[in-house]
Amino acid sequence: MKKTKAPNKTLSPKATAQTENTKANKSEARSLFFGAAIDMTWQMAIAVLVPIIGGFELDKALHTSPLFIIIGFVLAMIGTFLVIKRALGAYNDRTIQASRDGK
Repeated sequence: MKKTKAPNKTLSPKATAQTENTKANKSEARSLFFGAAIDMTWQMAIAVLVPIIGGFELDKALHTSPLFIIIGFVLAMIGTFLVIKRALGAYNDRTIQASRDGK
C-alpha cells in the first residue's frame, strides 16, 4: 500500500476571509486597469490621428510636401506623452483611493 501525506492544515475562517478579500482586491484592481486602458485608447487615437491627418491635409492644400506631416507627427508624439501621463496619474489616484476605501 502506498503512503499518502495528510493535508498540511485546514484554513481558519479568518484566513479564508483574507483570501477572499485578496481575490476581491485583485478583481477591483483589474477592473480599474481595464477602465483606464479603455479611457486612454480613444484619447490616444485622437491625439495621434488629428495632428497627422491635419498635417497631411495642410500639405496637400498648400503643396508643401513633408513639412506639416512632420509637424503633425511631432505634435502627435507630444499628445501621446501627455495622454499617457494623464492616464497614469488618474489610474494611480483611483488605485490609491480604492486602497483607502478598502481599509
